[in-house]
Amino acid sequence: MILSEATLAMLLVIGGVETNPGPVRETEKIMRVLCSGCDKILKSGTQCDTCGRWFHNICGNVKVRVAESGKWACVKCRTERLRELEEKLQDALHQIDTLTRKNKSLEEKLQLATEGREVDSSENVKGTSKKW
Repeated sequence: MILSEATLAMLLVIGGVETNPGPVRETEKIMRVLCSGCDKILKSGTQCDTCGRWFHNICGNVKVRVAESGKWACVKCRTERLRELEEKLQDALHQIDTLTRKNKSLEEKLQLATEGREVDSSENVKGTSKKW
């Protein structure tokens, strides 16, 4: 089928045909993602929700149901999170210990006050009893 000049001119106007396209060269930019576990090209895998690194499911030890849910953290991020939680726990235990000692001191002051003995601001008990 031969195109007439009018049809060819119409295609040129609407942008359907280039006059001299030259050699076709595709400059596709393909982004290749490497597995953070084995450093091989990743065709499929799971991304860590915390750090954003990608892993083959085998390299990241990703369970099938975890991969399907889309919520997963790599070993490095889980270890870091565990360390942070352990630090917070130690801080909380220290605060509990401090508050327990303060509470015990306040209970002793209350006991002394109910027995009628004076307690000064430096937490020393005075030998004289307070008369009401």
